[in-house]
Amino acid sequence: MHKKLKLLLLALNFFVALLIFVLSIDSFFPDQNDYIALAKGILNGRFSSYFYLDHYYPATLRSPGYPIFLAIFLSLSENILIIKFAQLFIYFFSIYLCLSILKHLVRGDLPQYIFLVLSTICIQIPFYSALISTELVTIFLIVLILYFLLTKEPDNMFSNLVTGILLAILVMVKPAFVLLPFMLLVIVLFFNRVQFRKYLLIFIFFLLGCVPFSAWNFHHHGVFKPTTIEGMATIAHMGYWNFKLPTGYRSKFDSYHTIIVADLFNPFKYSDNEIINNIQEFEEQWRVINIQLEPYLPESFADDLSIMQEEGSIFPTYPSDYVIQREKLLTASIIQNVKNDPSYFIKTRIYNFFRVFFTGINPANLSSEASAFSKVQMLLAFAISFSIIFCGFLFISFFILRNWQNISHEILIIYSFILYTAGVHIPFSVQARYSVPIHLCLLILLSIITSNRHSFIKKKNYAKSK
Repeated sequence: MHKKLKLLLLALNFFVALLIFVLSIDSFFPDQNDYIALAKGILNGRFSSYFYLDHYYPATLRSPGYPIFLAIFLSLSENILIIKFAQLFIYFFSIYLCLSILKHLVRGDLPQYIFLVLSTICIQIPFYSALISTELVTIFLIVLILYFLLTKEPDNMFSNLVTGILLAILVMVKPAFVLLPFMLLVIVLFFNRVQFRKYLLIFIFFLLGCVPFSAWNFHHHGVFKPTTIEGMATIAHMGYWNFKLPTGYRSKFDSYHTIIVADLFNPFKYSDNEIINNIQEFEEQWRVINIQLEPYLPESFADDLSIMQEEGSIFPTYPSDYVIQREKLLTASIIQNVKNDPSYFIKTRIYNFFRVFFTGINPANLSSEASAFSKVQMLLAFAISFSIIFCGFLFISFFILRNWQNISHEILIIYSFILYTAGVHIPFSVQARYSVPIHLCLLILLSIITSNRHSFIKKKNYAKSK
């Protein structure tokens, strides 16, 4: 009976995921063309969106993980539907891995039932399988890493090697996770020293796995680092200004032409005069920075830039020296901004931390011009993410804080993935998709905690003996 119920819930989960996939299969992700251009560049021997230009401009904004994934399938066929179906399969496999983790950690089938119900409701997760974006691959990598971390013996050298390499691959897909292995090492050092040797080995293998892309960066950009040389400071600079600028304002200065999107939940309001002053200050900062950057652009770049700008949907790639200097100047500008208005910075960053857990509501999408379907779609995305993901995070956090002395290291490891993901994105503008990669982690914890809600039981009672 129990096996039939699990199969029924699993079939329902897959059916709903397939339905969402079919409904979303024609959706276009804003970065799609940029990722595909990089994948084609890889197939042509250059990691660049503009591999066909006479001057080679190595990629500065993207890391190679996801473009390599795309390139594998594009080498077989130029039809991107193959990529999307591959991502749907990866979603199915991620669900299977989550069930395996739950089966290993907790006695009984109830947590698995709860997980299947919750993941069936959270339709925004399979939605990303139909998009050419990094989210679904990131979800899979995180779940796979947790599977190796939580289900394999500490002295399994092969498992530790694979886990370390997977963490390096995760960083090559999503550079924001570069500090996660270090955080895991610190958590184990303080809460479970028995596991420290295992995590130290994983950390060492992770560092080795980061060497190839770091060496590529050093060869092409003169900087030995495992993440991209562009993006963090630029996006964090706009993240600081996001709440100070008016809705609809479009940046003319960054490569991404960032638009300030209306958010019904935005608590930061300014008068018209304050907004005008904010715009002037923001644009003055960029004016000064751009003047300082002029010496870093060779004359030959002007013609190449005009070609890049004609592409429209693919971000321009600038020379390495220019990008590195721009990041330094923007970092200095952010630091000065924080010094000038620390109260604003602290308040907005705290808000950012919690805000990434649910999809917002743009008031413009509720206007009479918007279709009924788009309104329902937006409200459904908000309702699901707010009730299950955001409220679920608050419930889990309260539960762990209240019972922290009895929490097993496995629970802390899963929770650390959630905390890290939300925390590492607080410098940037609010985007709910930042938290999508850890939604399944959150559902795993909800399934464990709610299945033992009547009395919190110590690890020896609810975790299977190894």
